[in-house]
Amino acid sequence: MPTENRELPSRADRFPTFRIWGQRAWLIPLLLALLAGMWWYGLHADPHRRTILVQGHEREYLWYAPPATDGELRPLVLALHGFSGTAAGMAESSKLHELANEQNFYLAYLEGDPTWQFFVREDADVSLDVAFFDRLCEELLARYPIDPDRIYVAGMSRGGDFAVYLAERRSTRIAAVVSQGACVAEPEDTERLFPLMIIVGTRDERVPADRFPGVPQAFRDRGHLVEVLRPENVGHRWHVPLNGQVWEFLSAQRLSNEAEQESMP
Repeated sequence: MPTENRELPSRADRFPTFRIWGQRAWLIPLLLALLAGMWWYGLHADPHRRTILVQGHEREYLWYAPPATDGELRPLVLALHGFSGTAAGMAESSKLHELANEQNFYLAYLEGDPTWQFFVREDADVSLDVAFFDRLCEELLARYPIDPDRIYVAGMSRGGDFAVYLAERRSTRIAAVVSQGACVAEPEDTERLFPLMIIVGTRDERVPADRFPGVPQAFRDRGHLVEVLRPENVGHRWHVPLNGQVWEFLSAQRLSNEAEQESMP
């Protein structure tokens, strides 16, 4: 019997899915770009919690890396929360990671234990939190392209007091300090005269009124560069609208600036 010549169906006819994707091949690079964007956002949109071992104690911090990945040396900002605060609370209230995203600097929100320790144990050379700072800087500088001349510390309330305390002991490591919602009683002797910004709202009742203008002037009398901001009708909180001015102040300071000036005739 004669056989009938029948055309076999194409793969697209047998498997409609191939035909659909073949017609929409342009979607593939779009989907890949979308997935890459979601991956990048997951890495950079929010700080990530990390731990580090300091003198046998596990300490925590929230880490935020800037979006730029060109290998250029970038600044590092360490942010310190208040007395009863947390690193997550500091991130929520200060929005410094949004500023880091805009200005391309590395940022770590440090976690107190549970708050910042100014005292030094008898068996130690420095406060546990000064040791935390030392160990964290050592690790971050080894792992990331951070400019060692542009390491800054910013703190709120007790964290602001500790930022100054820390800079007085690590003045050759910390390029500049911002203390918000705090004003230490008096300056101490330092190896280097670090620049200092003090921000205290006019309605901040937790900072003694008699600290102004005496304490900022005492730092100036010792030779520190001091800038004071007193935002109107602002209480005891981090004032996010001043973040731009905070960064303008910090980014203008670097350790090498002073070294270059000292070497000039």
